[in-house]
Amino acid sequence: MIGAGTIINPIIKVVTTVAILAAVYFLLVKPVLDTTNDAFESVGLDGIPSLETLPTDIQDQIDSALDGTDSADARRLADCIARVEPDTDKIQRCVERFSP
Repeated sequence: MIGAGTIINPIIKVVTTVAILAAVYFLLVKPVLDTTNDAFESVGLDGIPSLETLPTDIQDQIDSALDGTDSADARRLADCIARVEPDTDKIQRCVERFSP
């Protein structure tokens, strides 16, 4: 005999699992992702559209300079690059100035 418990219990388990996963997403994962996006936007590198068009050696220097700096130095580096672009010699001087 098939009772109501053989159909309802698995449905309740699935609904409970989906509800728990949704709660974890909205309470833990989404706030962390939003905070990470805000941190990247505060550095200000999104405002430099031609950063990808620079030669690869300068891009590598900028990446290595950003790896060893704090957020204040990274902001100053981004501001310096934004002021002097597209002159690659001046960009290279900015990287040398603000790299650790």
